[in-house]
Amino acid sequence: MLPGACREKQVVEPGISLTLAVDRKRVIENISYDLFFDVPAGRHDSIAARITLRFDLKEGAKDVALDFAANSQSLKSLSVNGKKVSIDFTNEHILISRDVLQPGTNTVDIEFTAGEAALNRNDDYLYTLFVPARASTCFPVFDQPDLKATYTLTLRIPSDWKAISNGKLISSTAEGDKLLLKFSPTRPTSSYQFAFAAGKFKQATDPQSGMTMYYRETDSLKVARNTPRIFELHRQSLTWLEEYTQIDYPYEKFDFALMPAFQFGGMEHPGSIFYRESSLFLESSASVNEELRRASLITHETAHMWFGNLVTMQWFNDVWMKEVFANFMAAKMVTPSFPEINHDLRFLMSHYPAAYEIDRSIGTHPIQQPLDNLRNAGSVYGAIIYQKAPIMMRNLEVWIGPDNFQRGLQDYLKAFAYSNATWDDLVVSLRNHTGQDLGMWDRAWIKTGGMPEISTTKAPDGKSFVQIVNDTAMIVWPQTFDYRITTPQFTMIQKVTVDRSSRALLSKYVDPEMKFVPNWKGKGYGYFEANPEYLLEIIPGESDPEVRAGLWISVWESFLRSHLLPSVLLEQIQRAVKSEQDPLLLEYLTDKLQTVYWRFLTPAQRTMVGKSLDETLLDHLNHDKDPSRKRTLFNCYRNVVSSAAGIESLRKLWANEITLGLDLSERDHIQIAYALALREAPGHQEILSRQLASITNPDRKAEMEFILPALSTDPAVRDRFFESLANKDNRVHEPWVLEAVRFLNHPLRASHSVRYVAPGLQLLEEVQRTGDIFFPKGWLDAMLSGYQSVEAASTVRAYLDQQVSLRPDLRNKLLQSADMLFRAEQVMKNNSTQNP
Repeated sequence: MLPGACREKQVVEPGISLTLAVDRKRVIENISYDLFFDVPAGRHDSIAARITLRFDLKEGAKDVALDFAANSQSLKSLSVNGKKVSIDFTNEHILISRDVLQPGTNTVDIEFTAGEAALNRNDDYLYTLFVPARASTCFPVFDQPDLKATYTLTLRIPSDWKAISNGKLISSTAEGDKLLLKFSPTRPTSSYQFAFAAGKFKQATDPQSGMTMYYRETDSLKVARNTPRIFELHRQSLTWLEEYTQIDYPYEKFDFALMPAFQFGGMEHPGSIFYRESSLFLESSASVNEELRRASLITHETAHMWFGNLVTMQWFNDVWMKEVFANFMAAKMVTPSFPEINHDLRFLMSHYPAAYEIDRSIGTHPIQQPLDNLRNAGSVYGAIIYQKAPIMMRNLEVWIGPDNFQRGLQDYLKAFAYSNATWDDLVVSLRNHTGQDLGMWDRAWIKTGGMPEISTTKAPDGKSFVQIVNDTAMIVWPQTFDYRITTPQFTMIQKVTVDRSSRALLSKYVDPEMKFVPNWKGKGYGYFEANPEYLLEIIPGESDPEVRAGLWISVWESFLRSHLLPSVLLEQIQRAVKSEQDPLLLEYLTDKLQTVYWRFLTPAQRTMVGKSLDETLLDHLNHDKDPSRKRTLFNCYRNVVSSAAGIESLRKLWANEITLGLDLSERDHIQIAYALALREAPGHQEILSRQLASITNPDRKAEMEFILPALSTDPAVRDRFFESLANKDNRVHEPWVLEAVRFLNHPLRASHSVRYVAPGLQLLEEVQRTGDIFFPKGWLDAMLSGYQSVEAASTVRAYLDQQVSLRPDLRNKLLQSADMLFRAEQVMKNNSTQNP
């Protein structure tokens, strides 16, 4: 029994509460962890581990709670300052009595079996993923971002495995059929940034920089084709960031590992970035959009070395700060590598549509969100912090000036290096370099959810036109954007700056034929009321792709507010696809074409337009010579094809009987086989069997084997597969699960699969509790993206009505994912009799 156990026991709740985090930060400092893991070859064999934790404790400290969100039976022994003590475990915490602690340095030794939840174990490799607060699911730790520590790792692994971690590998010793690997201590690092991976990896080292890449891809030609460019992009990113920040790369090494089924695009562990393998190893036929996405991913994760790792948010309510700068800097960094690309257009297409998707929904929220416990931190992630926040940061950079902005960031990084900071700390650094009212900007864009709705009307005097922000809260949304004003006599571009008032004079002339195009080039943020028919009328005559993009975004937002019929919009998009030469804008248009086709047309309407649409896309695909546009058109064609002739053409592409000038990869053939199975094309079972048999890469084969039941023509097989997902062990490979769930709930299966919606929603809280940060929103999107019916929408509303205790963050996620379903449902009610 612990000394003093008769006194009142400290009360701790599961997870890491804000109260606990603040209390620990006040009394604990100078933390270091020595960690040892003995990793067996068998994925189901337990991992024996031990830890030596050292920390300084200030005078007056209470009991110390150490986080360990695993089975209490995993704890084998506990010693504090050299004395063995009994283990007091409650609510995912090891409670260490102040009676066995001392002011100053303390040493805690624990032997335990590693928790499995964040180890991502596979047959011949594993990798950790501890963001946002999942290190404690694996080992005892102070699992909060502002208790940075040094980590010294030792691994014992099978002798034919390799390993990577944050520190450098300083020794490798053979021990029979095992290797003992020791890594150097890290620099001060937050618990979510600590990482290691071990397994049967190949490796390549860049002769120029010394950085090493670990990977599992078996296609040596693909590896050889991609590797030089991957290293080059990393080198360029490091050089750019050192120049911009005036701070040398802050860690002792820079390596990265590529995982076949990694949950995210990438994760920014210092010195050991993890990526999804397919995001970096592109096919030979990759489009410029895919190359841009790879470059943006690499620059994003590299930017985190400064923004997020060197300076880390104090609490996860400010997690957006690291993500906004990673995306914002990535947009700057990719520019030199793609001189042929219009990067203002790229920024517009990459950020605005995704941000609007959330901000137009009932489930929108501010960029900075409250967070009471880190167990819920995954819910703060999403398009608002990844897409809207960079728009706002560019808005701020323009407002205070790029040079002032850069100097403020440099001050901030130097002041808080290897430490933690808040958004308010950054505001102070920026305020020192500008006279602008950052408080007003902060209130609107960071601490308020949603977006302004902006309209044009006559002023009360009847002699001028004004722009009005329709906001019942009377918030001023500081920003600058353009209007195009046209009359029979003149055309002009009017710049509007919103700073202290929600009203702005547009024109002192009143002409009955005057026409306004708000938000010319799309750089303003909000819903700009416009006439979509007029916008569609002028789009073909605009040569500037930025102008066309801004107009198309306005048309889409008007359409979603029921100002345009689906049949009209589909026809206009089809015409635009034929003529659009810009690959970025073509990708946007084909995405919207697919959305209108599947979500806003009735099945009868799809039947009527299907053959014509197939022929149009196939003809365009056949004649377009640009590889990037051809790739985009092919993806669209594969996703919407419905006619017998179109399906037969798709089969011929799979069988290599025709090529249409496409260089199709193995992954392309797999996706075509899936599309044919969904459409129950003649011979699709044999096609799937032959495709599976032809795969030599074990990771891709395992992925296809997992997905196949979701494509079965037998509803009973699909039902059993869906039911199996209730077991968390069957949701381990999250990207595979999401693809399979999308197939289960595809519009072509909607009449049967709508029965999955209710049980799928019932799993939401468990999915959030057991999955990684993007999985709950991905689960909801995959569950709901195939539906347009009253039945599906009613099921969602019934769940929301019944789950009165559902956490607000999860309720918001569901409302975001259901937004398009609710809009489609209304269109189905209003326009079910409309013919294209």
